[in-house]
Amino acid sequence: MSFGLLFKNILNKNELKGVPRVGRVQAFSYATDLSSSTRKTQPVDESAKAIRHLQFTKRLPFEKGLQIQEKFAKAQLDIKELHAKIRRRLIKLREENVNTTINDSEKQVINSILSMKPNPIILTFEFDPTYTGGKRIKKTMTQEQIARFESFVPSRVISDVMPKFVQVERGGQVTYHGPGQMVAYIIMDLKSFHNFPARFFVSGLEESVIRTLKYLKIDDGRQLLNIDGKLTGETGVWTVDEKKIASLGINVRRSVTSHGVSINVNPDLSYMTNFEMCGLPDVLPTSIEEQRPDVSINVQNVAVKFVNELAKTLGVSTVERMQLDDINLEV
Repeated sequence: MSFGLLFKNILNKNELKGVPRVGRVQAFSYATDLSSSTRKTQPVDESAKAIRHLQFTKRLPFEKGLQIQEKFAKAQLDIKELHAKIRRRLIKLREENVNTTINDSEKQVINSILSMKPNPIILTFEFDPTYTGGKRIKKTMTQEQIARFESFVPSRVISDVMPKFVQVERGGQVTYHGPGQMVAYIIMDLKSFHNFPARFFVSGLEESVIRTLKYLKIDDGRQLLNIDGKLTGETGVWTVDEKKIASLGINVRRSVTSHGVSINVNPDLSYMTNFEMCGLPDVLPTSIEEQRPDVSINVQNVAVKFVNELAKTLGVSTVERMQLDDINLEV
């Protein structure tokens, strides 16, 4: 079998199914300032030199957000598997056929495939009220506990949708996502960045949240939000009054990340006092609204600032931002 036919067969068997078709969007390009000391790594692949931020501007069901995330994560994983299969076949064929040669046309096809890689994607959402269970409570959560979550009535009525409970494949225990909260899912290959294992990635997320809370511009850009965030021995970001303002939970498959971070902007905090946050009985939630009741900040302001700060952390100079109401997952 020729190399050309070999790779044609690989491509036919491994086509990237499920990459979403995007409908109406508004697109922006943003250049980040990499002169600061916030950078923790830098791209080693050409594809990682620009981040694509899909900013969902209307509230969505949590399950829809998971489906969107999985489509993009699968695209990253499919490409990695395709590259690995090509390399394995090349090694095997060279071992079996010592005198095998590749012509220029076939070499160009191989190089094109191996250079093909999706950009890092950050999806930002505001969800309907949803309690999610992480891997640590997957086997212990009872139907009675789930029923209590799904029948909870908040103290401040800001949603006509009853909460749901959804089991997810991230780290951690129970967390909450809902109106007034910015949720960011980061889908990227950690190996596309220099010396950036998962523990550095988590640290980078936390520091990006802290800078977002500190340096988000308010009052038409004349002032800064100036909320001081801090780290503790637990994952996430706290305020100086020992309340939790941001939660983190990630999943890593073959170095490809998913899930990410949530920042409380102006949610009904009673949703979060309904359970034991982080498995710690004394943890109380807070929000930007509670910390700075004198300013008006919305989820979309926070989403833009967080993504720009994370780009600086990753040493990425360009953010390509697309604003969407929704996305069509049919293929």
